[in-house]
Amino acid sequence: MADIAPGIDLPVSRPSGATADAFERCFREPLARVLDLTTWHACDDMARVYERVADAIAAAVRAEKVHENRVRELVVKKLRSFAGAPPEAGYWPVTVEEIVDVHRGLLFNGATDCCDGTVQDYDSLALTIYQIGVCLVSYAGNRGNLSTQLFRRDLCESHGDPVQETVALLEARAHRGGLNQPDRRDGLSELAERAVMSYAEMAVLVEHSKAAWKMGHGSPAPYQLLSGAGNPDVMIRSIRLIRRLIEDHKRFVFVASEPGDRAFLSIGQALQPCEYAIVGTLAHRIERFVGDLEFSGRVAVDDTWEGKPLSPELWVSRFLDDVAPQVLVGVYRASPLAPPQMFYAHRDHVHTAARIALADSVLLADRGFPALIDLANNTCKSVYGGGSLRDIANTAYARAGVGLRYGTERQNRPE
Repeated sequence: MADIAPGIDLPVSRPSGATADAFERCFREPLARVLDLTTWHACDDMARVYERVADAIAAAVRAEKVHENRVRELVVKKLRSFAGAPPEAGYWPVTVEEIVDVHRGLLFNGATDCCDGTVQDYDSLALTIYQIGVCLVSYAGNRGNLSTQLFRRDLCESHGDPVQETVALLEARAHRGGLNQPDRRDGLSELAERAVMSYAEMAVLVEHSKAAWKMGHGSPAPYQLLSGAGNPDVMIRSIRLIRRLIEDHKRFVFVASEPGDRAFLSIGQALQPCEYAIVGTLAHRIERFVGDLEFSGRVAVDDTWEGKPLSPELWVSRFLDDVAPQVLVGVYRASPLAPPQMFYAHRDHVHTAARIALADSVLLADRGFPALIDLANNTCKSVYGGGSLRDIANTAYARAGVGLRYGTERQNRPE
């Protein structure tokens, strides 16, 4: 490849910080010993493996219980006193009677709509297909489904210099991840897989849902929308939608299925079942990456904020300063069996929002996650999953005389 297409910079991963000392501190075992295969176990010695895993889990649980009590006494009960804590910080129990009232008055009567989306990829050398679907549901029934397909070719058909076209093709493919391997450094895939789906979810909640309350999956201001995958138009259009939800509607709750803040989750783990705590603001959550955002290409949409033109970077800064502080971040536990969950809500309605999330989550006692989000997710999978895109694509390849030579499929819901 070097002779055909010189200068191709293949993407590689460069992890840092994994020194031998850091490894031993983390895993309580010298790296040299782990790399010595004489210390490993044969596959027929599974009883020893089970015993070792069971001992490690038991020790971790004992240690965690001690820390949970400390976190409850030293952190949860003093949330209001910490520097930078919002005025609403604190923790609250929710009674069975309150949960029943929320079930009857805000959930089972259809007063809360939930939107969730999914992306199906069909990846081949000749063509990558992205099928993006979103579903709006409530306990009163399905509110509607929408989908679109994007077709990505590394090189379109032309009649130019065949050598130059070949080099361009190899260069384009060298900068992408492998087949069926997502690559966050590929801006176009990031845009197609994450930003477009998240934008569609937000647009459906803001523009299509007529319910009094809106429920979403993840954050109300996810990274993929604030960054727009580097596209300023996507970012500006997204922030306009998010502002309508946060500043105009206000009655919403978002719950993250894979929350990334272990400190917040540690606070949640110290809560009793059917308790929630308010621990911070959305501004605190996003400020660490907002300052690093960069945008390429000229702005092709209206770039005025309240009548004043702003650069893309100032759009994000203005959102951080004016809009994000209106959203509070909290954690809750729905049952003794369930892990804690993170939620986002407007500060004017945060206590009702927390009760909606918690009341919906007690319906799934083992997971402690809102059943309405699960319903929306399963609806998406039933409508757009099940290998439907793969079957359609494989049939088309067969008609084109290619057969099943390349294609693989991946269905996912990017966070």
